[in-house]
Amino acid sequence: MGLDARAINGLLREHVSGMVRRGEYPMRLPQDVTQERWALGLSGGADSVALLLKCLEVGVRPVALYFNHAFADENGDEAEAFCRELCASLGVALVVGRRQVCGQERGSKESRARAARMAFFAREIPAAGCVGILLAHQADDRAENLILRLARGCGAEGLSSFGWGGAVPGAPLLRVWRPLLDETHAAQVAWLKARGQSWVEDVSNADVTIPRNAIRHLLTPVLPHFTAGANASADLLAEESACLARLAEAAIVSRTEQTLELCPETDAVLARRALRKWLPNVMTRHQTEALLALPVGGVTQVEGGITVKRVGDWTWVRL
Repeated sequence: MGLDARAINGLLREHVSGMVRRGEYPMRLPQDVTQERWALGLSGGADSVALLLKCLEVGVRPVALYFNHAFADENGDEAEAFCRELCASLGVALVVGRRQVCGQERGSKESRARAARMAFFAREIPAAGCVGILLAHQADDRAENLILRLARGCGAEGLSSFGWGGAVPGAPLLRVWRPLLDETHAAQVAWLKARGQSWVEDVSNADVTIPRNAIRHLLTPVLPHFTAGANASADLLAEESACLARLAEAAIVSRTEQTLELCPETDAVLARRALRKWLPNVMTRHQTEALLALPVGGVTQVEGGITVKRVGDWTWVRL
């Protein structure tokens, strides 16, 4: 007696689920990927196209989300058309968004693009009935991110860069997972070429005036072990950052929305982390240092118009 398509798909999902749980599947997927519905960030580039096809190969059918940044000097419309055609040919649901340009914009081009894209994800992931989103960041992206954060003067928490999992910015209940973090961009390109699958190259990737591209085109080629070494450093920094986070949490006597009280003689490293966790959406490194430097009775204002007063040696309150 033959099996129908539904039974075959069920057996395939069960097989993949077992491999994922046992850590035997070569692409690291979230353990509930066959039980829950996931979205996938699709840009039309090699990495995200490879991720989509690899998911489909093992019976995981995500909802693709494409966001057109609508920059005049980029080929977003070409990439959008490609994604529409690809998803239609694969029978994959696709949701498309587009950045709305409203007057004069502030911030760097990359930061504006990311903010608009994350807002799109935060809106469309739950609308599609998904628990989170699969992103195609790979080892090269993580290495580049470490260097960019190093240039900004980040500590262990920032330098650990992004990891396998996380949350969508502004939507902490929506999960992020990066299945390709053990692989490189070159590996995705080779995988697609072996299958005769095309993709769209972002024309802005060739612009070396963009810091990320300068690292990719000028630094990485002359340091052949750069990606592997940078990722190893990021892993170590992530472990150390997690340890410091636990110690900082243990140093907190009391924390409410209005008040933070730390143990006497708390080390400055742990106090900085406790302050950032108390006001996570507004605290920059400079603002954290300003709060630590406040005398008892001193008042300062941090980003977002929040006024903070130091009322004791180890206590701060929001006014």
